[in-house]
Amino acid sequence: MGASASVIQEYYKAVDYWAEIEVRKDWKLAIWVVEATDVDLIDRFFEIERSPVGQFDDIFFRFDSIYEGDDEKFTEQLWKEYVSWFTEEIDEKYDVLKALKQDGLLTGEYFPRTDIPHTTVALWQEMLRLKSCISGLEDTSFCIYFPPGQLKGPQRAEWFSKVLSEGVPQEIRLATIDIAGNRSIRLDNSRMVACIYPKFNLVQALRNRMAQGDAGGDLTAPENKFKQQVTVVMDCTQKQDKKLLGREINKLLNIAKELKDNGIYISSLFIASEAFYAIREYKDSMKYSEITLNEAQKAMMGGDTTGYSYWKMAASMKAAILTAEKKRDEAISLYKEIALKAVEQKDAYYVMEGYRMCGFLRYEEGKMESAFEFFLLSLAGGSYLPENIRRNSTFTYAAYLALHTGKQVRAPSDIEILEKQLQEWLGKDWRELVDNPSMQQAKARRKKNIFS
Repeated sequence: MGASASVIQEYYKAVDYWAEIEVRKDWKLAIWVVEATDVDLIDRFFEIERSPVGQFDDIFFRFDSIYEGDDEKFTEQLWKEYVSWFTEEIDEKYDVLKALKQDGLLTGEYFPRTDIPHTTVALWQEMLRLKSCISGLEDTSFCIYFPPGQLKGPQRAEWFSKVLSEGVPQEIRLATIDIAGNRSIRLDNSRMVACIYPKFNLVQALRNRMAQGDAGGDLTAPENKFKQQVTVVMDCTQKQDKKLLGREINKLLNIAKELKDNGIYISSLFIASEAFYAIREYKDSMKYSEITLNEAQKAMMGGDTTGYSYWKMAASMKAAILTAEKKRDEAISLYKEIALKAVEQKDAYYVMEGYRMCGFLRYEEGKMESAFEFFLLSLAGGSYLPENIRRNSTFTYAAYLALHTGKQVRAPSDIEILEKQLQEWLGKDWRELVDNPSMQQAKARRKKNIFS
């Protein structure tokens, strides 16, 4: 287990842990109880969920105000921080309200009220007022993340307890991080509190990452320079600085060219695409995705077996960008290409996922007949996977969506045939696996990492 650990695997463990509590609707405060070495991983999880590539339905927010021991002062700081989201000048690409207006999702003008008591209860209600001005969020909650407090400073346990006792609205949920060896928020699992006690192997994962491509102790060796520069590039994504990231990516590409290894060069192109995607610079991410696709295609034509791996990752990245930009027809065309290429490569998982995404995009458009046909193709591709993978992957979500759409467009006799086929593919308890939509959505989020 430890020998095969990777950073991305550890991250997706965090996704799985959250999926287990996310489907519950009763808790009001989630506490990650983790080792000090794992804090950055969970913080990164929340940052990704705040971004357009987050996997969960809740809308995530973050408050960075520091608790100094005075409850009223802290609450006042939270109010000031909240109002600053709407008053401070920010880069256009981070202006949430402007983006909502452009997408036609903002149903009315909004600005925080300042003439009401600055209590936590009033703050939650004010955030719900914002939520009421955004269409399509009727069944969605706001999840508010409070980063871990100062290890040696005043602790927020009493503040959280007070907030819970005063009442947190149904559509508001809170989350934070506590250190396992030095608990500061001593609240146990209850109806309102969900404690998460994850088991990570991040230290081993980091060691494995550093060991990959190791060229001995020579830090000037091109292989080690490349490895070090990859780390620099990924660290730059946390700074949200496009110019700095561009400079570090150019260094990475130059080092990759020095190595004269086509596989490494293609991987560096994909890393560039992934890095720009992480800071929401979709135009640059798309540029490098397309270059990666072209180079990977050449590699495949030359018989390089790694070419297909990079091709499908870059194609998936490009399709994700098209989806984020609401270019559904272009995204569907590319997802179909991914599925067809996967057929050639006998890659059942990507056949399933390519067609599943086509179906899901048509489902979002309300084109049920087309969606149903794509979901059937997805199931046909996934049927070549081993049964244990079918039962524990997005195959069951595709099955749920196929039944849901099929009942709207096909005769009952056709649905009976599909149900019999699902029993053959999933076993006698197939209904238990397929019939719970909330669990299927949670499974869909735990999809195979295309960047590993």
